[in-house]
Amino acid sequence: MPSFPPPDARPPLRGTQGGEPKYQAIYRDLLARMDRGELVPGRPLPSQRELSQHYGVSLMTVRQALQRLSSEGRVEQRQGLGTFVAENVTSPAVTGLRSLAEDLVLQGVDLKTRVLGVRRVEAPASVQVDLGLSPHADIVLVERLRVIAGSPVILQSSYLPVELASGLVDEEFERKPLYRLIEEHCGLVLGSAKESIRPIVLTQEQAEMLGQPAGGAALMSDRVTFDVEGKPVLVDRAVMRASHIVYTTRRQTSGMDPDPAVLLRLEM
Repeated sequence: MPSFPPPDARPPLRGTQGGEPKYQAIYRDLLARMDRGELVPGRPLPSQRELSQHYGVSLMTVRQALQRLSSEGRVEQRQGLGTFVAENVTSPAVTGLRSLAEDLVLQGVDLKTRVLGVRRVEAPASVQVDLGLSPHADIVLVERLRVIAGSPVILQSSYLPVELASGLVDEEFERKPLYRLIEEHCGLVLGSAKESIRPIVLTQEQAEMLGQPAGGAALMSDRVTFDVEGKPVLVDRAVMRASHIVYTTRRQTSGMDPDPAVLLRLEM
């Protein structure tokens, strides 16, 4: 079993106020140890209790980190034996799972968010399908405008199941990414997302919000986010000014790409 440094050499874990959740920091630290060869494929990890003591967190927080690693195929549970570093890892993801806002902030973009509204509505048919809802089911719609350097760049509509949205506070939608709010307030661990990007023509309403002419070109991102159990928990529709957004991916044979999935081009 690998030995960990003493508690005084613990990696710094940022709290949930203004930083990433603690389980996410543990996940990143364990992943880095695997990539450096400190945690060897086929060998056991320290027990959950040992990890809890090492990182100075609860067992639940450790389990969330291990659940995230398990969902990506980096560790495996063996009945009665514990958690082992997976062998022959093949990552299904080109990049790490981050929200659009988090991708941009990672690049040093000063992103401002204006909440346009939070309301309960009947779910559009496509959202009913994406979230597995019954016909005419209600949904909570969060509408936000993303602003960079004083210019509106992204018009985003997020659809949440009513039972999840009930634990969220409206004021926090301006301060924190929705992914983080879901994990912190709903106790979920997000595992994957399916996203498609296509060109569209701006409607009159979209054009007014983005300060562009109606009929102008834009990009539409349709994303469905799933928890680690594979259950859909969030649908996002983001209308983006085509002159400002470039999607770039890096393809590699293994591991997760640490770079952002979204690159921003500003042409003010």
